[in-house]
Amino acid sequence: MGALLVINFGIVVIFVLVFVFFYIKDGEVQKRLLRYEKSLDDLNKEIFKIQKFLKSNEIENGYSEESYKQLKLDLRNTIDDVYAIIEKDREYVDNKLLIIEDKIKEASHFSGSLGNVDDRKIISMFKDGWSIESIAKELMITKSEVEFTLKLANLN
Repeated sequence: MGALLVINFGIVVIFVLVFVFFYIKDGEVQKRLLRYEKSLDDLNKEIFKIQKFLKSNEIENGYSEESYKQLKLDLRNTIDDVYAIIEKDREYVDNKLLIIEDKIKEASHFSGSLGNVDDRKIISMFKDGWSIESIAKELMITKSEVEFTLKLANLN
C-alpha cells in the first residue's frame, strides 16, 4: 500500500505542476492580449483624430467629395485634350516623314535597281528571318541597298 500511495502522490504532484505551468502560461498570454488590446485602442483613437482632422479641413477649405469628383473630371478632360493634340501632331509628323522618305528615294544616287525592288518585299524577307546577304543575293541588289531599306523601316 505504501508504493501505491507514493504513485498516487506522484500523479497528484504531476497534475499540480501541469496546472501551475498552464496557469503561468495563461497569465503571460493574458498580458500579451492586454498589450495588444491597448495598442488597438490607441490606434483607433489616432484614426478617429485623423478622420476628425480631415473632416474639419474639408469644411474649412471647402473640399468635398463633389469637388474631388469635379477636379478628377476636369483632369480627365485635360488629359484627353492633350492626347488629342499629341495624336494630331503624330499624324502631321508621320505625313512629313512619308514626304521626306519619298524625296530621299527620288534623290537617291543608288543604282536603278532599288526602284525596281519592292521595299515591302525586302522588309518581309527580313522579318521572315532572311539575312541581309541572302536578301541581296536573292533580289540581285547590293547589301547597302538592303541595309538602307531596313534602316528606313527602323528594322536594322
